[in-house]
Amino acid sequence: MTTRDTMYSEDISDSHKHVVSVLQDGVIKLPPELDEAGNVEYKVGTLTKLDNTSSHRAIHLATQLQWRLAEGDGHALYIVGVHDNGDVVGISDEEFEHTIDTLENMAQQLDNARIVSIKKRVLHDSERVVAEVRLAQKAPLPQTELRVAVLGDYGAGKSTVLGCLTHGEADDGRGKARLNLMRHQHELESGHTSSITLSTVGFDGDGRVQNYTNNRSAEHIFQRSQHVVTFIDTCGHAKHLKTTARALTGYSPHVFCVVIPADAVEVSTTTREYIQIAAALGMPLMVAVSKMDIADKAGFAAL
Repeated sequence: MTTRDTMYSEDISDSHKHVVSVLQDGVIKLPPELDEAGNVEYKVGTLTKLDNTSSHRAIHLATQLQWRLAEGDGHALYIVGVHDNGDVVGISDEEFEHTIDTLENMAQQLDNARIVSIKKRVLHDSERVVAEVRLAQKAPLPQTELRVAVLGDYGAGKSTVLGCLTHGEADDGRGKARLNLMRHQHELESGHTSSITLSTVGFDGDGRVQNYTNNRSAEHIFQRSQHVVTFIDTCGHAKHLKTTARALTGYSPHVFCVVIPADAVEVSTTTREYIQIAAALGMPLMVAVSKMDIADKAGFAAL
């Protein structure tokens, strides 16, 4: 018996109970897999290593594991060598090794899961094997969150700044970065935000940045981060002031960040109002200056 046969062996309860186990001698049939519910997944054939598959396939497999873990309150059971209809057919030792490698990679993709036990048996009159692989979510790290309301006049570049921060790419000078945050067609056409958008940047325990460059979703960023910054992108136009006010009261930001474009002739009335609101609420305030690439020294000095 190899180390991999019994690695991390421990007793874990399943939300999905089987009448029989694939590990029992003589078992040739299990109940059909439940596609729409439960924490049990059947696998047969080779699960090719993730580094040899397309990124789409890798995301699909990791998402599948995440769903099974959620169905099992943090626990999932992968039964290897069994068709979806419950037929026990087994797989070769080589296929088994590849499948375990892939399951380990899937857990690493989620960054909050691990394999806790692997048990297998060899089918009678065959060298093919079947196995039960149990996975569990890691205990979550203590986490802190800072909510930052990003304010400023329309055209100040709020969404562009956030698009650069959260997606790790520079703007092309024509508003490409802000497209990552805009949700409505009229926003895309006008370039101005009329709704509230949340975007996230995190930092893991070693201080590495977690954003949409190396994560699939905000949920994934939260899972991999010990410190999270949630940016609340607000509307800049005065006619959407009520929408912005609802964001400030509904999301309870810890800090205000006012964005002022470096090419502005003066601080606009709308921006002054946001600064006055911050002062009235006793809210910590920071200022971000955008569009530095098109500012001139004289204008910036006057601002």
